[in-house]
Amino acid sequence: MKKVDSNELNLLSMEVILHSGNARSFVFQAVNKASEGDFDQADSLMQEANKQVVIAHKAQTSTLQKEAEGIEIPYSPLFGHAQDTLMTIKTEINLMKEIIKIYKKLKV
Repeated sequence: MKKVDSNELNLLSMEVILHSGNARSFVFQAVNKASEGDFDQADSLMQEANKQVVIAHKAQTSTLQKEAEGIEIPYSPLFGHAQDTLMTIKTEINLMKEIIKIYKKLKV
């Protein structure tokens, strides 16, 4: 049975963490801009956050597809952390979208 090299998995995990972290940064910048009434910039930053999440998600999915193809994925706390980080930022994006909607209704 083929097996994913642990170094390859570590690099992939760091890619997921990096892009998830970038997304988180964009999301919180977006909410800050919305709180200032700069909704165009807030929307632009949310789009950037989504782009980063897509990159992270593709990296994660490629690994899971390998496992589905019968390629063994070694246990990795770092990969687990990467998946948790991605899941968390996806939730934060959904929450911050709603907060931005509220700011728009209030027209800060």
